This record gives sequence, C-alpha cells and structure tokens, in this order.
Amino acid sequence: MISKIGNNKKAFTLIEVMIATAVLSLTTLLIYEAFFISLDTFNYCYNYLNVFSLADEKIWQAQDDISRFGTLTNIAENGEFVDRNKNFVWNLSNSPIADAQNQKLYKIDLILSWQEGKRPVKISRTAFAIYENK
Repeated sequence: MISKIGNNKKAFTLIEVMIATAVLSLTTLLIYEAFFISLDTFNYCYNYLNVFSLADEKIWQAQDDISRFGTLTNIAENGEFVDRNKNFVWNLSNSPIADAQNQKLYKIDLILSWQEGKRPVKISRTAFAIYENK
C-alpha cells in the first residue's frame, strides 16, 4: 500500500517495510535450511557409498574363510580406518546357527559405524556361509 504524504509524494509505510523485511528474512532462512539439509544428505550418501564396498569386501572374505576353514582365521574381526578425516569403525562376528550331517551354517554380521556431525551412523550387513566337512 502506498500512501500520500504532503505534496502528492508517494512512499511506503514503516509497517510495509517491516513486513517485507520479515518475509525476505524467512525466505532466506528456509533456503539456507534446505541447502544444509541437502548437504548433510549428500555427505551421508557419499560416506555410505564409500564404506559399502569395504563392507562387501569384508563379508566376502569372511564367507570365503568360513567355507574353506570353518572359522574366521585369516581376517581381523574389528578395526578402524580414516577417510576424508572421518573415523570409520567396523566389527565382524560369526556364529554357527545350524548343523547338518557334513555341513555347518554360519551367520556373519558386520557393523560399520562413524560420526556424521553430531549424529552417529551405523550400517549393519548380514550374510551366511556354509562349511562342509571333508
């Protein structure tokens, strides 16, 4: 709304300027919030995809060891590594869950965890392996 002041001069009122400033501030805040949420999501996906291949490799090694030897003899069961200044911690465990005539079924659990800002992130993978007594 434009009001007339004095000699037909037109100007915005103080209320109109304050409302326009408030709307502009709120819009800017929402844009920044959306940007930071998308940046956080991108970092999570990037880290997830990086450690996903490590998780697959550890699971495959464990399956291979169990199918050959019946235990996890050749690979470590826990450890940590650093990528892009983030500490990633992993734990690998196995347990026999079924026993048949010449076969044993093992369950393999892998847990990868890291800190994403203030939020802890954890990925767990489970696989199975069969050991045949020869």
